Amino acid sequence: MLIRKRRLDRPAGNKVSVAKPSLSDVHLSVVVTVYSETFSIDETIETLLHANRGYIREVILLTSPKASQETFEICNKWVAREPLVKLLVQQHNPGIGWAYREGMRAASGNFIALMAGDLETEPAAVDRMVDKIIETGCDEVVANRWMPGGRFENYDPLKLALNWIFQKIFGILFRTRVGDLTFGFKILSKEVADSIAWEGELHEICIETTVVPIKMGFYVEQIPSVWIGRREGRSVNTFLRNFRYVRTAFHTLFSRS
Repeated sequence: MLIRKRRLDRPAGNKVSVAKPSLSDVHLSVVVTVYSETFSIDETIETLLHANRGYIREVILLTSPKASQETFEICNKWVAREPLVKLLVQQHNPGIGWAYREGMRAASGNFIALMAGDLETEPAAVDRMVDKIIETGCDEVVANRWMPGGRFENYDPLKLALNWIFQKIFGILFRTRVGDLTFGFKILSKEVADSIAWEGELHEICIETTVVPIKMGFYVEQIPSVWIGRREGRSVNTFLRNFRYVRTAFHTLFSRS
C-alpha cells in the first residue's frame, strides 16, 4: 500500500556487492529545513560550499512560511549571491515531515541530503557521507551519533538514555547494524526517495526515512557524526512527540510491506 517499487536484492543494513559510483556520478540536492535560524544558515551554507568537490547540484532552503523577516532576508541573500542556492517556502505547514517530503519531491539530483539549518546536523559530515556512497555504492547513508567519532553535546540526559535504549531494541527488531535510527540527518538516493510514499508529518519522518528503506531491502550505510544543541531558535519537537517515533517504528515493522 505504501511502496511504489521495492528492492529485493539487498539485505537490510548489510554490506553487499554493488556497483560503486565515482564522484562525478554523484549529483547532490541538499535540502536544508529552515524555521527561525539566522547565523546558523550562513554557517551551514558556507561549510557545505567550502567542502563541495563539484557534487552539489543545489542547496534548497526549505523555509517555513512562519519564518521571521530576518530569516527570509538571509535566505534571499544567499539566493542572490550563490547560483546553487534556492529558496522554497513550505506549502504544507507546520511539520518537518511535510518539509522533508516537499524537499525530496523538489530535488533534481540523484542523491538527496536531508538536514536542518540549526547546526544540530553537522554540515561538514555531508562530504564524508558522499565519500561513503562512493566507497560502498550504498543507497543511503545515515549520520550516527553513537559510533566512535560521533557524540552528543548539550543533549538532555533523560532523552539520551531513552535514545540509547530505543536504538538497541529497534536495531534488534529490524535486524540492522545501523545504530542511529532516529536521526534525521542522512543522504538517500533519489530512487529511494521516489520509491516510497512517505507518511511522516512531524519529526517521525526522521526515523521513517531510515527504517522504511531498511525494511524494503535498500542498502543503508552509516558514518559517525556530532550532534550539538542549537545555539539559536527553539526546538518545536516536544518530549511527548518523541512517542511518534515509537509508533512509526512499530507501524513499519508490522504493517508496511
